[in-house]
Formats: sequence, C-alpha cells, structure tokens
Amino acid sequence: MIALATALGVALALPLASPALAGYRIQEVDPEFPGDVTTYWFQGGKARVEGALEGLTMIVDVKGGEGWLIDVAHRRYAGGTLDALAAELAKLDEQTVEEAVEEAAPEEGAGADQQADEGAGEEAAAPEKPHRVEVKDLGAGERLLGHETRRHQVLVDGELIEELWVAPKVDVAAEVEAAAFASAMQKMLGAGLSTGQGYEESAAYRALRAGGYPLRQVLYFVGEKSVLEVSSVSVQSFDAADFAVPKGLTRVGYAELLLGEEE
Repeated sequence: MIALATALGVALALPLASPALAGYRIQEVDPEFPGDVTTYWFQGGKARVEGALEGLTMIVDVKGGEGWLIDVAHRRYAGGTLDALAAELAKLDEQTVEEAVEEAAPEEGAGADQQADEGAGEEAAAPEKPHRVEVKDLGAGERLLGHETRRHQVLVDGELIEELWVAPKVDVAAEVEAAAFASAMQKMLGAGLSTGQGYEESAAYRALRAGGYPLRQVLYFVGEKSVLEVSSVSVQSFDAADFAVPKGLTRVGYAELLLGEEE
C-alpha cells in the first residue's frame, strides 16, 4: 500500500497547457520487496494502476469523473462516479463507527456517552491548525534511469517527512490533471486505505510536484523509513482499451470488491 503514496503525491503536479503526444508507463518498487512492483499508466486524462491493490486493477477517468476496480481473475468489476464511490465509503465508515459505539455503550455506560459528546464539542470549537510545509531544494541529485534529477526535502511542522529525487523531464502532468488524480484516488480508496497525509495539498508541495516525477522517494511516516524507486519509465501511446473495463465481466458492489464487504 505504501506504493500508493508516490502516486498520490506525484499526482499533485500542475498540468501543462499544451497537449501531450503520448502517455507514460512507470514501474515502481520498494528495494526491500523487489517482487512487489506497482505499474502506472497515464494518458489523456486517464490512469491505470496495477500492483497497488492485491488482485485488483484501478482505472481512473479523471476527466470523466469515474473510477473502476477490475478483478480479472474472478471476472468481476465495480465502480461508478467518483463522488458516488466516496459517499459509499464515507457511509460505510460512519456505520462502522456507530457499530463500535453501540458495542462499547453497555460496558461504558452513560458516562462514556457524555464524555464523547463533550469531546465532540471541543473538537468543533478547536479546528485543527494547518500544517507548516517547507520544501528544501538541495540542488542537483544523481542521474537515475538516464534522467537528471534534483534532490528535495519536505518538512512538515519542522519534521522531515520525505526526500525526493525529481526528474523534470518525466512530465506525467502533461497527460493527467494531477490534483484531480490525487483527489480521485482518495475518493476511490476512502479514509481507511488512502495514504494521503494532508500536507500534499499545500502550495509548497504542489509547486514541488509541478517540477517533474520523483524517480526515488524516501518516506518517513510514523517513525518508519521506506524507500520507493522507479525501475522503469517509458513514453508510448496506449489503446483506449487499456483504460476501460473489459467486456464480459460481472458488476458487483464497490465495497464488496474493495473491502470484501457483503452488501
């Protein structure tokens, strides 16, 4: 799942005004798990992701506002408009919270309910302050996959969160409207599976991602360090079928396919 972090962050790059002539195919891998490869296709406002969700292919039509999950092995698929998918997952989260509260209520009694109400009031009165995001340009980085890179650090509230080696000429943003792609991924995955940390929407981070695609990314989340390396970049044109649901598959519920929930 960590591999999605790169996709979500890179998707925040700003689009160019001129249309692109071909799409991008990019493969990423965690060096500690070289067998786990995530592959991304970007072309004409659409994206395809394989390897991030076990057994599932993700199709994101950014321009059309739709998202689809495809389970080829079991001949089934699910999806629809991005807003509808987000609403379905949000409703499922609410139901999960309500069930947890109901299970805890008999043990904790009315006092727990009162404390919960008071806590909710405190949260409403004190909204979370925006994070301070700082991007440091450390100059030229090493050459990766034949591409020149620039090395950057991203600090959130003074804490190092990411290091990136960005290749300016790997212009994924020319194919897919980046901020919309990040939003689409978050809507398709919901709060439980999304890897976004919040700072990706900041102006400083978006400006960084406008400069190209990171060929190496070091992440420091919750005290743990992880590395993502791009192992392959190719520029080519793809068939429309590469971004469509194959014919002959059975449509099922979205939560059923994504989370294994029975509807």
